[in-house]
Amino acid sequence: MNLHSSVGYLSYMRLSAYTLPLICVGLILSVSSCSKPRNFDDDIRAIDSLHIVMDSAVIVLDSGSLQITDSITRQLKYIQNNFKGIISQPMAQTLLRFGDFRSKAATLEQWKDSLHYRKDQLENELYAFRNTLADRATHDRLNREISEQYADSIVLSLTNKQQQWHSKINEWIQRQHAVYNEWILINDSILAWKESIPQRKQP
Repeated sequence: MNLHSSVGYLSYMRLSAYTLPLICVGLILSVSSCSKPRNFDDDIRAIDSLHIVMDSAVIVLDSGSLQITDSITRQLKYIQNNFKGIISQPMAQTLLRFGDFRSKAATLEQWKDSLHYRKDQLENELYAFRNTLADRATHDRLNREISEQYADSIVLSLTNKQQQWHSKINEWIQRQHAVYNEWILINDSILAWKESIPQRKQP
Protein backbone atom coordinates (compact mmCIF):
# COMPACT_ATOMS: atom_id res chain seq x y z
CA MET A 1 0.00 0.00 0.00
CA ASN A 2 1.58 3.36 -1.02
CA LEU A 3 1.64 6.50 1.09
CA HIS A 4 -1.24 8.16 -0.77
CA SER A 5 -3.41 5.11 -0.29
CA SER A 6 -2.48 4.88 3.38
CA VAL A 7 -3.43 8.51 4.01
CA GLY A 8 -6.72 8.00 2.19
CA TYR A 9 -7.46 4.87 4.16
CA LEU A 10 -6.68 6.60 7.48
CA SER A 11 -8.88 9.56 6.51
CA TYR A 12 -11.71 7.17 5.67
CA MET A 13 -11.30 5.41 9.01
CA ARG A 14 -11.34 8.73 10.88
CA LEU A 15 -14.46 9.79 8.95
CA SER A 16 -16.11 6.47 9.71
CA ALA A 17 -15.19 6.80 13.35
CA TYR A 18 -17.16 10.07 13.53
CA THR A 19 -19.90 9.20 11.06
CA LEU A 20 -21.00 5.86 12.46
CA PRO A 21 -21.69 7.18 15.98
CA LEU A 22 -23.61 10.11 14.49
CA ILE A 23 -25.71 7.71 12.41
CA CYS A 24 -26.34 5.56 15.45
CA VAL A 25 -27.38 8.60 17.53
CA GLY A 26 -29.68 9.71 14.71
CA LEU A 27 -31.30 6.30 14.56
CA ILE A 28 -31.75 6.24 18.32
CA LEU A 29 -33.36 9.69 18.29
CA SER A 30 -35.55 8.65 15.41
CA VAL A 31 -36.75 5.53 17.19
CA SER A 32 -37.13 7.50 20.41
CA SER A 33 -39.25 10.14 18.72
CA CYS A 34 -41.55 7.46 17.30
CA SER A 35 -41.96 5.62 20.58
CA LYS A 36 -41.98 8.64 22.92
CA PRO A 37 -45.41 9.14 24.48
CA ARG A 38 -47.05 12.29 23.18
CA ASN A 39 -49.15 14.75 25.14
CA PHE A 40 -52.64 14.94 23.68
CA ASP A 41 -54.32 16.61 26.66
CA ASP A 42 -55.79 19.38 24.51
CA ASP A 43 -57.35 16.86 22.13
CA ILE A 44 -58.72 14.83 25.04
CA ARG A 45 -60.28 17.95 26.55
CA ALA A 46 -61.82 18.79 23.17
CA ILE A 47 -63.38 15.31 22.98
CA ASP A 48 -64.71 15.63 26.53
CA SER A 49 -66.29 18.96 25.57
CA LEU A 50 -68.04 17.27 22.64
CA HIS A 51 -69.50 14.72 25.07
CA ILE A 52 -70.86 17.48 27.32
CA VAL A 53 -72.48 19.28 24.38
CA MET A 54 -74.05 16.05 23.12
CA ASP A 55 -75.45 15.15 26.54
CA SER A 56 -77.02 18.60 26.86
CA ALA A 57 -78.54 18.34 23.37
CA VAL A 58 -80.10 14.95 24.15
CA ILE A 59 -81.78 16.38 27.26
CA VAL A 60 -83.41 19.03 25.06
CA LEU A 61 -84.34 16.38 22.50
CA ASP A 62 -86.03 14.12 25.04
CA SER A 63 -87.85 16.98 26.76
CA GLY A 64 -89.50 17.83 23.45
CA SER A 65 -91.41 14.59 23.03
CA LEU A 66 -94.75 15.12 21.30
CA GLN A 67 -97.31 13.36 23.52
CA ILE A 68 -100.46 13.85 21.45
CA THR A 69 -101.23 10.40 20.03
CA ASP A 70 -103.20 9.12 23.04
CA SER A 71 -105.14 12.38 23.30
CA ILE A 72 -106.15 12.23 19.62
CA THR A 73 -107.21 8.61 19.92
CA ARG A 74 -109.36 9.29 23.00
CA GLN A 75 -111.14 12.24 21.41
CA LEU A 76 -111.83 10.48 18.12
CA LYS A 77 -113.12 7.44 20.00
CA TYR A 78 -115.45 9.64 22.07
CA ILE A 79 -116.84 11.30 18.94
CA GLN A 80 -117.28 7.96 17.18
CA ASN A 81 -119.14 6.45 20.14
CA ASN A 82 -121.35 9.41 20.99
CA PHE A 83 -122.08 11.48 17.90
CA LYS A 84 -125.42 10.90 16.18
CA GLY A 85 -126.34 12.13 12.76
CA ILE A 86 -124.38 13.16 9.71
CA ILE A 87 -121.05 14.94 10.08
CA SER A 88 -120.72 17.99 7.86
CA GLN A 89 -118.06 17.90 5.18
CA PRO A 90 -115.90 20.64 6.77
CA MET A 91 -115.95 18.83 10.11
CA ALA A 92 -115.23 15.49 8.42
CA GLN A 93 -112.18 17.02 6.77
CA THR A 94 -111.13 18.52 10.10
CA LEU A 95 -111.40 15.11 11.75
CA LEU A 96 -109.24 13.57 9.00
CA ARG A 97 -106.60 16.26 9.47
CA PHE A 98 -106.82 15.76 13.22
CA GLY A 99 -106.25 12.03 12.86
CA ASP A 100 -103.24 12.63 10.58
CA PHE A 101 -101.37 14.15 13.51
CA ARG A 102 -100.93 10.64 14.91
CA SER A 103 -98.78 9.73 11.92
CA LYS A 104 -96.91 13.04 12.17
CA ALA A 105 -96.18 12.34 15.82
CA ALA A 106 -95.03 8.80 14.96
CA THR A 107 -92.70 10.19 12.28
CA LEU A 108 -91.17 12.59 14.78
CA GLU A 109 -90.60 9.75 17.25
CA GLN A 110 -88.89 7.66 14.57
CA TRP A 111 -86.72 10.63 13.68
CA LYS A 112 -85.84 11.08 17.33
CA ASP A 113 -84.88 7.40 17.61
CA SER A 114 -82.53 7.80 14.64
CA LEU A 115 -80.92 10.82 16.34
CA HIS A 116 -80.35 8.72 19.47
CA TYR A 117 -78.85 5.95 17.35
CA ARG A 118 -76.51 8.42 15.63
CA LYS A 119 -75.49 9.76 19.05
CA ASP A 120 -74.55 6.25 20.18
CA GLN A 121 -72.45 5.73 17.04
CA LEU A 122 -70.66 9.05 17.44
CA GLU A 123 -70.05 8.49 21.13
CA ASN A 124 -68.42 5.15 20.35
CA GLU A 125 -66.08 6.93 17.95
CA LEU A 126 -65.31 9.60 20.54
CA TYR A 127 -64.65 7.10 23.33
CA ALA A 128 -62.46 4.91 21.11
CA PHE A 129 -60.23 7.77 19.98
CA ARG A 130 -60.12 9.30 23.45
CA ASN A 131 -58.92 6.01 24.89
CA THR A 132 -56.28 5.75 22.17
CA LEU A 133 -54.96 9.21 23.04
CA ALA A 134 -55.20 8.61 26.80
CA ASP A 135 -53.15 5.42 26.41
CA ARG A 136 -50.44 7.50 24.67
CA ALA A 137 -50.54 5.10 21.73
CA THR A 138 -48.09 5.91 18.95
CA HIS A 139 -50.09 4.22 16.16
CA ASP A 140 -53.75 3.60 15.50
CA ARG A 141 -55.33 0.25 14.65
CA LEU A 142 -54.40 0.74 10.99
CA ASN A 143 -50.77 1.29 12.05
CA ARG A 144 -50.87 4.97 11.16
CA GLU A 145 -48.62 7.13 13.32
CA ILE A 146 -50.57 9.28 15.73
CA SER A 147 -48.84 12.61 15.29
CA GLU A 148 -50.18 15.89 16.63
CA GLN A 149 -51.37 16.80 13.14
CA TYR A 150 -53.10 13.43 12.77
CA ALA A 151 -54.79 13.72 16.19
CA ASP A 152 -55.98 17.26 15.43
CA SER A 153 -57.44 16.13 12.09
CA ILE A 154 -59.40 13.31 13.75
CA VAL A 155 -60.74 15.62 16.46
CA LEU A 156 -61.76 18.12 13.78
CA SER A 157 -63.57 15.37 11.87
CA LEU A 158 -65.40 14.27 15.01
CA THR A 159 -66.30 17.88 15.78
CA ASN A 160 -67.81 18.28 12.31
CA LYS A 161 -69.85 15.10 12.77
CA GLN A 162 -71.09 16.34 16.14
CA GLN A 163 -72.09 19.68 14.65
CA GLN A 164 -73.99 17.97 11.84
CA TRP A 165 -75.81 15.80 14.38
CA HIS A 166 -76.60 18.86 16.48
CA SER A 167 -78.00 20.71 13.45
CA LYS A 168 -80.34 17.75 12.86
CA ILE A 169 -81.56 18.05 16.44
CA ASN A 170 -82.32 21.73 15.82
CA GLU A 171 -84.27 20.73 12.70
CA TRP A 172 -86.20 18.17 14.76
CA ILE A 173 -87.04 20.75 17.44
CA GLN A 174 -88.27 23.21 14.83
CA ARG A 175 -90.43 20.54 13.20
CA GLN A 176 -91.76 19.40 16.56
CA HIS A 177 -92.79 22.96 17.42
CA ALA A 178 -94.45 23.39 14.03
CA VAL A 179 -96.44 20.16 14.38
CA TYR A 180 -97.47 21.02 17.93
CA ASN A 181 -98.61 24.52 16.95
CA GLU A 182 -100.64 23.10 14.05
CA TRP A 183 -102.15 20.46 16.33
CA ILE A 184 -103.07 22.82 19.17
CA LEU A 185 -105.13 25.00 16.81
CA ILE A 186 -107.16 22.14 15.39
CA ASN A 187 -107.34 20.47 18.81
CA ASP A 188 -109.10 23.51 20.27
CA SER A 189 -111.81 23.33 17.61
CA ILE A 190 -112.23 19.57 18.09
CA LEU A 191 -112.52 19.99 21.87
CA ALA A 192 -115.15 22.71 21.44
CA TRP A 193 -117.17 20.47 19.14
CA LYS A 194 -116.69 17.46 21.41
CA GLU A 195 -118.12 19.41 24.36
CA SER A 196 -121.34 19.87 22.40
CA ILE A 197 -121.77 16.10 21.98
CA PRO A 198 -123.56 14.52 24.96
CA GLN A 199 -122.25 11.20 26.14
CA ARG A 200 -124.52 8.33 25.22
CA LYS A 201 -125.82 6.23 28.05
CA GLN A 202 -124.42 2.76 28.08
CA PRO A 203 -127.08 -0.02 27.92
